[in-house]
Amino acid sequence: FTGRSVWRTQQKQLYQRDYNNVVSNIGRYSSLLAAEGDDDSEVNGISEAIEEAVAEMESSEEEKKEVAEEEAEVAEEVEEKVVLEPVPPASFSIESDNSGPSGSTVHTLTVNLGAPGHPEPLVFETGKIGRQAAGSVRLTRGDTVLYATAARDKDPKEHIDFCPLSVEHQERFSSVGLTSGAFNKRDGRPAEHEILTCRLIDRPLRPLIADGWRHETQLLSWVLSYDGLRSCDPLAITASAASLWISDVPLLKPVAAAQVGYIDEQFVLNPTIEQMESSSLNLVVAGTKDAVLMIEGAADFLPEKVMMDAVTFGHEAIKILCEGIEELGNVVGKVKNYSTLPPPIEGLQERVDELMTEKVDAMYRMTGDKAAQSAEMSMLSKYVVETLEPEFPEKALAIKSCYKDLLCRRMFEMAKTTGTRCDGRALSEVRRIDIEAGLL
Repeated sequence: FTGRSVWRTQQKQLYQRDYNNVVSNIGRYSSLLAAEGDDDSEVNGISEAIEEAVAEMESSEEEKKEVAEEEAEVAEEVEEKVVLEPVPPASFSIESDNSGPSGSTVHTLTVNLGAPGHPEPLVFETGKIGRQAAGSVRLTRGDTVLYATAARDKDPKEHIDFCPLSVEHQERFSSVGLTSGAFNKRDGRPAEHEILTCRLIDRPLRPLIADGWRHETQLLSWVLSYDGLRSCDPLAITASAASLWISDVPLLKPVAAAQVGYIDEQFVLNPTIEQMESSSLNLVVAGTKDAVLMIEGAADFLPEKVMMDAVTFGHEAIKILCEGIEELGNVVGKVKNYSTLPPPIEGLQERVDELMTEKVDAMYRMTGDKAAQSAEMSMLSKYVVETLEPEFPEKALAIKSCYKDLLCRRMFEMAKTTGTRCDGRALSEVRRIDIEAGLL
């Protein structure tokens, strides 16, 4: 837009100069006529005629300028039509050599996604950097480089009933050749976008870590170099998942992610930032080669079929990535650590189901506010622990886990068989949303 503004300013200056020259000539011609003794009315008539001609010339020039601007805008729109260059077919290959420190083995996975407009392959490298981490991966796409590590504590945490997984993602200033100019030369606290990226990484990975894993686990993702062309969010998810997969943390399946745009009625895989300005869809898809685990994004009132096709389009790229990452894990050869996972207690889930199924169903059929149903759910949790703890001593956490499993199964079964959610809404019914303008 800066170039167009300069052009308009120059044209305006030229028109003003021509106008001043015409007016000046009118004044000189009028003076000559007056000096020769001609009638003032003749002079005024000539002046009026010249002024009318100048006005017509200005209006004509304005029309031409408007037409030229419209043609330029149309030409720019035509030029902005996305043209996707052909790429190699979807494939992956793995190479191994002894180029690491002290002759250590380095494994390199190269993945071609096979999507038009995405010519750069994704290159995963492990074995050269971060060799003492449980798993480390350097992911390269063009001139963008990400480094992801997975580390876990030696001993499991006692007396907790959740997976102690933490995720950190940092887009360092140095990735674009910048250094903080403040007194504190470090990068500082995470930005909002970095925190949201951490959530994108956590969401598809946490459910796939084996039940009962209680080792404190940390995923770190750093953007070491950024070319400024495409978003790094899908790369951060994929690199973190790859580092976790090649480690001994019991991740059940490899995970990958892709970004999908919709430009000129065609899907674009991992579009550039410039292409996203004209895209009516910004969708991040994460999943395994078998299913989609997470979608995140926004769309400009697109039909449902377009959204479904977009998810399918992104999942096709995820499949080839997951197949390559799975094979990379086989080549690296780290054995998953299942030794610290607590074995299931024989007969406990059956006893919980027998004791609590009818009570849970009655709780889900309750009509009223959410607070009453939550209070009933908490009371049932205490009841099942108090009832079964004498039969299964020192297994309160396991009893609660089985109770939560029953809650999930009965909620799903109720929606499937009756077509009603646990809060009374039909499957096709959206929760009521109240909006009030001018509140403050």
